[in-house]
Amino acid sequence: MEEIQEQIPAETTSADLGVQVKKISYILVVTRNGHMSEPVMEYAVNVADRLQYNIIAAHINTLPFYRDGGRRSGLFASAMQESALLFREKAEARGVQVKHIGDAGKIGNVVKRLCSSEKRIEFIVIDQGIRKEEVVSQSPVPVFSVIYTEKKAGLRNKATHYKSVEKGAIRMSITSKKRHLRNCFTFGILTAAVYAAVFFNQELVMAYFTKGGIYALLPVAVVFMVSYAHGNFTSSFWSALGIEGSKSTTTKPADIRKKATDVPVVKKDVRPRAEVNV
Repeated sequence: MEEIQEQIPAETTSADLGVQVKKISYILVVTRNGHMSEPVMEYAVNVADRLQYNIIAAHINTLPFYRDGGRRSGLFASAMQESALLFREKAEARGVQVKHIGDAGKIGNVVKRLCSSEKRIEFIVIDQGIRKEEVVSQSPVPVFSVIYTEKKAGLRNKATHYKSVEKGAIRMSITSKKRHLRNCFTFGILTAAVYAAVFFNQELVMAYFTKGGIYALLPVAVVFMVSYAHGNFTSSFWSALGIEGSKSTTTKPADIRKKATDVPVVKKDVRPRAEVNV
C-alpha cells in the first residue's frame, strides 16, 4: 500500500487553507500630557476588555520646540515612560495589549496621521485638556472624552485644585473688601458734601427752589442725588463689615396651586348608619 504525501506549496496562504485570521481592532487613547490620567486608562482598559480590542496610547507633545534647552521634552519623555508602565500594568491585569506612541505637533494633525498609518482604529478616547472639536475635525472615527472628578484623578491633583481655589477665594475677598471701603469713603464724602452745601447755603437754595417753572426740578434732582449717594454709602458700609442682605425666594403661583392640590380632601361619609340610644 502506497502512502501518499501531500506537500503544501510555499505560496499557499492562510486564506487558501481556510483558516480565518482574526483582525485586531484598536482604541486610540490620546493625551497631551506626559502622565495620562488614571481614569482615562481605566476606562480604555474596561472598554477594550469588553470588546476584545487592543489599545494604542498616544502621548503628543504640543510644544516640541519650546525654548528651554530641551528640559520640557526630557520631562515629557520621562513622564511618558512612567505612564506607560502604569498603563501596561493595568492592561495586563485584564489581558489587554497596549502599544505606546510618542509624537509631537498639533493634536488634530497627529490624530489624522495615526488613523491613516495604524489600521483598524475603531474610536478615539481623549484625555482632559484636549478640545474635542480639535480632534473631531480631523478624525475619521468617533471621538469620546472621559469626564472625571478630581477625587478620582488622585489625591495630588485634588490637593492642588483646592489649594488654588482657596488662594483665589482669599484674593477675591480682599479685593472686594477694598472696593467696598473705597466706595464707602467716596459716597460718604459725597453725601456729607451735599448736606453741607444745602445747610450752609439755605438762602440761595430757597431763592432758586421757590422760583417755580423749570427751577421746580432742582429739589427733585437734589433729592435723587442725596438718595443715590446715601444709598451707595450705606450699602458699601455694611458690605465692608461683611453683612449682606438675605436673598428672598418668591414662590411661584404654580407651586402654590400644586401645594394646595396636594392637601388630601376629607370626604364626608354619606352612607346610612344606625344609631342606638342606650
